[in-house]
Amino acid sequence: MAKTSTDEFKTRRGEGAANALFDPSQALNGLEPILQASNKMLENWMAMSSEILEFSRARLDRNLEMSKAIARSSSIDEAMGLHADHARSTVREYFTECGKLADLGARVMLESLMAWQPAAREATREAMQRRSAA
Repeated sequence: MAKTSTDEFKTRRGEGAANALFDPSQALNGLEPILQASNKMLENWMAMSSEILEFSRARLDRNLEMSKAIARSSSIDEAMGLHADHARSTVREYFTECGKLADLGARVMLESLMAWQPAAREATREAMQRRSAA
């Protein structure tokens, strides 16, 4: 059977390839890695927020204890010593917590990006197969 002029035009224009690009099943397959990456990121951000919440609770408890201890002190020198010790320990604890949060933040980014890796490999492999078939 001979090709009609519209069939030849569609073939030259590559309309068959364009329809394959807009295939709904392909679009859904493209969304899956995004959803996996966002789920992984959400899980890790929840872990970070619970770490921040726990640290804040511990700091609040420690500040209340120190306030009571300073209020019970018998001299200004003792109060200043308690306050200086509290300031040193607070700075040390904040630096430690910043390190933890930086590690968690890096893990959030790496794990969410790693969720994309299998999908990227699959898309690259499919593109290479299409090129070799053409």
